[in-house]
Amino acid sequence: MSNRFIALEYREYCHDGRETCGAFVDNLARDLARDPLLNHNLSNSRQTDGTANDMKFPSTSTILLTLGGLLGLLSGAAGDETNPANVTAFPGAEGYGAVTPGGRGGEVIAVTNTNGSGPGSLQAACNAQGPRIVVFKVSGTIDGDVKIKNDFITIAGQTAPGDGITIKGNLAIDANDVVIRYIRVRTDHDGDALGGRYRKNIIVDHVSASWSSDEVFSLYHNENVTIQWCMITEACAKADGSHRFGGIWGNQHATYHHNLIAHNDSRNPRWASGCGYNDYRNNLLYNWGYQSCYGGEAHQKGDRRKPPIEFSAINMIANYYKPGPATRSDVKDCIASPSSRGDGDYGDWHVADNYVDGFPEVTADNWSGVKGKSFTKLASPWQALPIHQQSAQAAYTTVLEQSGCSLPKRDSIDTRIIEEVRNGTATHGNNGIITTPEDVGGWPELRSAEAPLDSDGDGMPDDWETEFGLDANQAEDNSSDKDGDGFTNVEEYLNGTDPTEFIDYTKSENNINSLENSDAK
Repeated sequence: MSNRFIALEYREYCHDGRETCGAFVDNLARDLARDPLLNHNLSNSRQTDGTANDMKFPSTSTILLTLGGLLGLLSGAAGDETNPANVTAFPGAEGYGAVTPGGRGGEVIAVTNTNGSGPGSLQAACNAQGPRIVVFKVSGTIDGDVKIKNDFITIAGQTAPGDGITIKGNLAIDANDVVIRYIRVRTDHDGDALGGRYRKNIIVDHVSASWSSDEVFSLYHNENVTIQWCMITEACAKADGSHRFGGIWGNQHATYHHNLIAHNDSRNPRWASGCGYNDYRNNLLYNWGYQSCYGGEAHQKGDRRKPPIEFSAINMIANYYKPGPATRSDVKDCIASPSSRGDGDYGDWHVADNYVDGFPEVTADNWSGVKGKSFTKLASPWQALPIHQQSAQAAYTTVLEQSGCSLPKRDSIDTRIIEEVRNGTATHGNNGIITTPEDVGGWPELRSAEAPLDSDGDGMPDDWETEFGLDANQAEDNSSDKDGDGFTNVEEYLNGTDPTEFIDYTKSENNINSLENSDAK
């Protein structure tokens, strides 16, 4: 039974109201239960060479978890005017978090100052109830932690006039249906710079995170997640000199692609225990210290999820590994070091098409770069949602060109790190591994600029509305969809697209980030 068939059946049942969706779940689960392939349990499907068969139908519990993930992906896409089935959060959104609606169709809230809280602040926008799209009338550094507390939010950092937004603190995701784009999180104290657990339908795009003394970017034990085009860099040390970790990743149905991970000692990333289905492609890792990535045990002790996720299945495909000055000689060729806590705790891994700079033998045989024996080889990858995949070498170039908070413009921190990766150098700390933000000069000053005139406060500047035949004094037209392609008018502005031109964004060839492929940069 294909995902497309499930989606069509789901929309048929749910078109007239979500109260009928329970019948769909019951019927589909009953159909799956009749399928003899359900008896194909992964634990009994080892091949004689120690590998596992394709994981199409691992077990009854996994089938139900997969079904739950699919329904989570589709729950906001049952087919109304502002959210037709399969339209992504924005053009260029890919993977398992791609179809969250975020704040689509909701209130537009403008951030007008860089205060840590209070009226006009980013925190106030995050505290608001209901679907909301957050735009910025100011650039600069927000001094303080920010917590997303309520569901259905889109944070559009690309709208900041001037040099963009940096959060000097932690950004916590404690809500469902979250879209975060084009901001920086450079913390000044303990705790993950960016993190969240036990939530669903999240996409983080073009975010730069750094300087945490816990993990820089830890998003795990969630459902339906995409982390794409981000920079996770320069982890700092705890008071005792320990840590400097990139992050913990691992979510039930998750995609990670075209991210740059650089200048972290370890956890690049650490795969969470019991992390479910995770697909990691076209990422670039540079200058890890004593560990690239590890983890991926099958079981999480004290798992709070209901039902618990009792397996880890990890694709690591077409990524680029570039050791740097801080990379210890015994781990320069290490793609991953899978972990377990004993028999029955092995995760399932498929590792292929990765490029390890300076180690042609590992590039030719990726399994020689997977250390230890505490894992099960998958003969082929689990069948993840596709992305616009490149070769590892092509992704290296594209990631350096486009990753991180590149709009409105890259700051001096990201610009320096990109050049260090490109040149194979490190200019601060102990060969690029730092202890505090002061080692690299701290937070750069961000200039603001005058925001474009928006008379009706609908998130669309007057000049843009006039250009495309909208009413600059009619705020309600921001949630309309002038061209009927699934993106509201204000989203067309945020996405750098034409609100008068219908484009079928459900076609892969049209699902391209216009902001990174235009004169916007």
